[in-house]
Amino acid sequence: MRRIWAEPTFEVHGIVGGYTGPGIKTIVPPRAEAKISMRLVPNQTPEKAFKLLKDYVKKLNPDVEVIRENALEPYLGEFEGPYADSAVKAIEYAFGVKPAFIREGGSIGAVVTMQKLLKVPIVMIGLSLPEHGYHEPNENFDWRQASGGMKAFVRYFYEISQIK
Repeated sequence: MRRIWAEPTFEVHGIVGGYTGPGIKTIVPPRAEAKISMRLVPNQTPEKAFKLLKDYVKKLNPDVEVIRENALEPYLGEFEGPYADSAVKAIEYAFGVKPAFIREGGSIGAVVTMQKLLKVPIVMIGLSLPEHGYHEPNENFDWRQASGGMKAFVRYFYEISQIK
């Protein structure tokens, strides 16, 4: 759980190289490409992570070109305070159980941008369960969660309206 909730990640999303058409070809590919991403955690910066990766790859093979396409700062949500307390009350109201705060998720660019531009507290209320297969081929979301989520959000907005 620590790896999922609190540590950075390095993912290979795809590798392409050589002949990719039908049949077999015995060729030495002139080039190859790998698509990767890294989930950063608080106290890491995209600039430093990219530099470390690029320097390491260059050390292994100076002919490899490492190209950065985009980057996001890591985000750490609110776990304490009136907005987090409101989220707890809303989840308890909608689902009848007290929620657990966890550090999970990938990079959600809009959240980082909203935090910087709006300078407001942001609390993430996750409703997807492991059995929903989030981002998998058979991803689904059951009605109990959707219905509870609607109740939770209505209650959350009520709760934050009561903050002095």
